[in-house]
Amino acid sequence: MKLIHDLKNNAWALASAGIVMIIFMVIFETLISAESQKAHAKLRAEAASYTATLKSKVDRELNAVLFVTSGLSSYLTIYHHDLEHQKVQSVLADLYARTKNVRNLAVAVGYKITYMYPLKSNEKAIGVDYRALPHQWPQVKAAIERNEGVLVGPLNLVQGGRGLIYRFPVYINQKYWGLLSTVINSDAFFKSAFKELVNEEFGFAIRNKETREVFYGDPKLFAEQEVFLSTSNSTDVEWEWAVAQKTEKASKLLLITRLMGMMIAVLMAMLVYFFLRERKMLTELATHDSLTGLANRRLLDIRLEQALANAKRFNRNLAILFMDIDHFKQLNDTHGHDVGDALLKLVADRLKALIRDIDTLCRISGDEFVIVLGELNDIHDANSIANKIVNAFQGGVSILGERVSISLSIGVAAYGGESEETSQSLMKKADVALYQAKAAGRNQYKVYTEVGQKSLFDITEP
Repeated sequence: MKLIHDLKNNAWALASAGIVMIIFMVIFETLISAESQKAHAKLRAEAASYTATLKSKVDRELNAVLFVTSGLSSYLTIYHHDLEHQKVQSVLADLYARTKNVRNLAVAVGYKITYMYPLKSNEKAIGVDYRALPHQWPQVKAAIERNEGVLVGPLNLVQGGRGLIYRFPVYINQKYWGLLSTVINSDAFFKSAFKELVNEEFGFAIRNKETREVFYGDPKLFAEQEVFLSTSNSTDVEWEWAVAQKTEKASKLLLITRLMGMMIAVLMAMLVYFFLRERKMLTELATHDSLTGLANRRLLDIRLEQALANAKRFNRNLAILFMDIDHFKQLNDTHGHDVGDALLKLVADRLKALIRDIDTLCRISGDEFVIVLGELNDIHDANSIANKIVNAFQGGVSILGERVSISLSIGVAAYGGESEETSQSLMKKADVALYQAKAAGRNQYKVYTEVGQKSLFDITEP
């Protein structure tokens, strides 16, 4: 409850602190957003560079493996009229020994597989006509029609495992003669190609763009939000590459920066709030009574000067009620200072309830209170208010469990819009009227009148 009350009393400081916090958060968020975009662009550039390196490495490895095809094609072009089975097998064996990650080499004369190395486990392939293989014929036909090599895969091989198949047509005198096939062990090929390109910052995966089947790397990378996607440059295969940061360092750094920015914004808001609250407290201490929260003598002088200036300018009525608690010292000594302080607070609360918001209530010292009644429609309204105040304390009050009998004496001074009064003269007259009320027996109010002059009021004593 105390916290809520403190926040309500310092709503303007809280609002200012909120504005400061929002401003700082906007500033930090703008800076973070700019850094985030910069980091994202840098990350994409690094991922693109790494992807290019991976693709280049695969192309070099493939060219090294498929180079044997051009040599074999040249041999067959020259010796196609005088081919000996054993010589062709020897050539295939030599080429096989010179390459890495090749599972087998095959030569089809026309459309039938005639030569195969190694022959072991591949005997059944000899004599097979590609036109009778519905799963392979489309790729074979495409290579023959295009008169260029065609790479397919990776795909599951009949003999087990996965492989890339490179088919190269042989044309002699611009006439189709046969087909060369190189089957590459894809798992061993990619492992060999990428062994020197392991990057601690990035992970990557490759999949068939059409089937979406991932054949290398972690399939989850394609679902990452900050993933760099790219397609293969080769026209033979449609591979899609995904490169993503293994550990999101930039994201973590931005998160930490954002949290730090929020903490700084909150800290600045708290500093502003406490600064403004303390400033308000110091201002109130300078212009308000610390016990009752009422205006003090310093603020009374300011308010009275303003009220009197307005009364003179607009020809309005003004009255001052100067009062104190009868026998307050005796009450304080009898019941204790705690009761005395509580009594002063109670008197302040009741007085506030009896006046208007535009009026000023002050505690100027000890048990002395002053009320400035500005903008009175009728000068006699001051009598009514003074009478209500006197009656408000009849019968005593309950303070901290004790019943205390109290009464107030009030001195009233008025400005009727014609006299040349000052704030000091009005206060002095109200003080004189107060002592007149005390001299008359206390528990009443008196209106100041000059000797031999009529009062501005028609007085009716209680």
